Amino acid sequence: MKRILEKISLLALSTMLVSTFAVSPALPQMISHFAKEGISSSQVENLITITSFAIMVSLLSNGLIVRFLSERSIIILGLFLIAIGGSMPVLFPSFTLVLFARILLGLGIGLINARAINIIGHFFTGQEGVQMMGLRSSAEVLGSASLTTLVGYLLGFGWQFAFATYLFALVILLFFVLFVPKENLGQEQTDTDTSFSKPKLTKHLWQTSLYLAFLAFFVINVNTFLTMRIPQIVVTSGIGTAQEASYVLSLMQMMGILAGTLFSLLIGRFKHWLLGIAYTIFGLSVVGITFAHNLWLLGLGAMISGFFYSTILTIIFSRAAGLAPKPLDNTVMTIVLMGCNIGGATAALLPNFLEKINPSLGAFGIYTIACGIISALLLVKEIKRV
Repeated sequence: MKRILEKISLLALSTMLVSTFAVSPALPQMISHFAKEGISSSQVENLITITSFAIMVSLLSNGLIVRFLSERSIIILGLFLIAIGGSMPVLFPSFTLVLFARILLGLGIGLINARAINIIGHFFTGQEGVQMMGLRSSAEVLGSASLTTLVGYLLGFGWQFAFATYLFALVILLFFVLFVPKENLGQEQTDTDTSFSKPKLTKHLWQTSLYLAFLAFFVINVNTFLTMRIPQIVVTSGIGTAQEASYVLSLMQMMGILAGTLFSLLIGRFKHWLLGIAYTIFGLSVVGITFAHNLWLLGLGAMISGFFYSTILTIIFSRAAGLAPKPLDNTVMTIVLMGCNIGGATAALLPNFLEKINPSLGAFGIYTIACGIISALLLVKEIKRV
């Protein structure tokens, strides 16, 4: 039972990693509320996106923070900042304080971001480690879906109460303190403190980290683009309603849970080939979404893309987690996560830029071609390995 509670506590850390946009359903009420104070809708939307930039600042500051705090203390501080910063708008709904709260939230998420992934490799190895990495991916998706659902319920009490969702971090904090042993993380801190013996990133580690960061950047950028465009396709093409589009997105997101559950089986069957195969099918799903003429085909394409999107990210994080010596784990993961955050942050800008470059192909066409090129390179790499 103790081992099960330990696993639950470690997996629970990942439920908060993609909680930045969990309160997005509150935006219409927030825009209406702040409009009375002369604040524009774009400024209100910035309250949601500012968190992503705070996450990047926190990630880049990790090297400095580990000099003063242990890994365990950093995780505890991160969860505390998520709970306090995330829920502050419930009591302090002024625009300035909400902005400050969202920055605190981002700093907290940034502190646990890499550690929630690396910690799996610290506590589990072999087949159990592979299985736990897949379950971690499922926990991330489940957390996002659950928090968003909870926000929808809390909105009935007013937009500011939606932010009470982040108090769930206190439950995770309690589980972490009670059930995660100090020993594994304590040893990590000893290694970190011995700065004169700490290894440095080699050229190979830099290249591999940037390679994984690019793969993460691209797949997240495309997936976020699909998430924003699918509702527009459904409504403007007349194949469904906005509510039906939300169902499609929910199914797309929930496929990540299935992907995480089956990850151990898939990696055991396809091994190193899985990344190339997953990227290929992900690219084909983009084609399917592009040419879908009814809601059923669009939904099928979205579900396939959601499954293989999660599979690709799980492979990337698994490889990053075991890439470097333990003292460099967070450095490598930070590089990969920077790729993730940049991919999400540019998902609204890059497609518009691509459509200006080549209006005939559009963003969908260019993304499809890019997926094909990346898939081919990944498969050729595996062929050469054989």
